[in-house]
Amino acid sequence: MAYLGDTSQMLVDTTDVFTTHQKFATPDDVVKWARDVGDANKVGIIITRSDKKNGIRGRNDKLILGCDKGGKYDSSESSTTSASKKCNCPFKIRAAPSTDGSGWKVQVIHGVHNHGLPDQYHGHPRKARLTADENKRVQDLTKRKVAPRHIVLDLKDQNPESVVDATLVYRKRHMMQIQERGSRTELQHLLQLLDDAKYVSWNRRKDDGSDVLSDIFWAHPDSIKLLNLFPIVLVMDCTYKTNKYRQPLLEITGITSTNMTFAVGFAYMESEKTDNYHWALGSLL
Repeated sequence: MAYLGDTSQMLVDTTDVFTTHQKFATPDDVVKWARDVGDANKVGIIITRSDKKNGIRGRNDKLILGCDKGGKYDSSESSTTSASKKCNCPFKIRAAPSTDGSGWKVQVIHGVHNHGLPDQYHGHPRKARLTADENKRVQDLTKRKVAPRHIVLDLKDQNPESVVDATLVYRKRHMMQIQERGSRTELQHLLQLLDDAKYVSWNRRKDDGSDVLSDIFWAHPDSIKLLNLFPIVLVMDCTYKTNKYRQPLLEITGITSTNMTFAVGFAYMESEKTDNYHWALGSLL
């Protein structure tokens, strides 16, 4: 692999590392070999074309591999890292069956990249993935309510060369939530969790006759016991548009005789109008 300087842009020649006289039994073996070589040299390999001989005249088995930065970059894409931005990289490898039937052979068509390679593979969409062990560790720590940033530190303590970041952890936690929720909507899942944990809850629908909920109030049984013991002073605060649903969240706390605070109840409200507060406080009463 060589860096070609004195040009208007960084050019990296990887022809030598992808040149091989090895024969491969199947196209999948070719892809695995190319991606392993790419990982070792910080190059993301993707399949750009795959043809199969299906009786059409002039069409033969063929596999074209390229760099993941090939093609034009679309600024509208949702990618959050610069590692996957496309820059029309011309890198190309061709694989096809040998004429003697000894297997698939690989030929480097264009081994030069029109971009520099990262010092680390951090944030790369292929390399920066959770391994099976990391997946299990994230699941275990998430169930223990460990914060994502602390999960990342734990993974790096176990593997100092890990390039996992908080984004991957958040993504994994999101997938876990989707799997746990199943076919239920988020609201149905919330109501189910409240019921499973024996919370006391009330909700009401909008006045337009639809099935859309406007307000939800919930409180834990232990909180109700504490409230009945210490009902003298209550502190209430409402956060506004700081959550995913941009709805006011009313939090009610109580104070014990030893000046300790405890959570009494919570309410998601459609708005901060008098009617919504009247309903929430009526539920509290």
